[in-house]
Amino acid sequence: MQLHQKGVELLVTLMDAIDHQDKLKPTDVDWLLRETALVLGELLKRDVPVDRREEIANQP
Repeated sequence: MQLHQKGVELLVTLMDAIDHQDKLKPTDVDWLLRETALVLGELLKRDVPVDRREEIANQP
């Protein structure tokens, strides 16, 4: 699945979760937080300026 589409679907899921917070189980919240971190991290990696990519790639 393309990252953009995954981000859109996650946003819709998060917005739905906001409206139904009382029905969320701790495992649902955990999944939402982890998935959000994953997708946001991938989006940020994609947007790293070209001049910083090599520097970041060489970090331990």
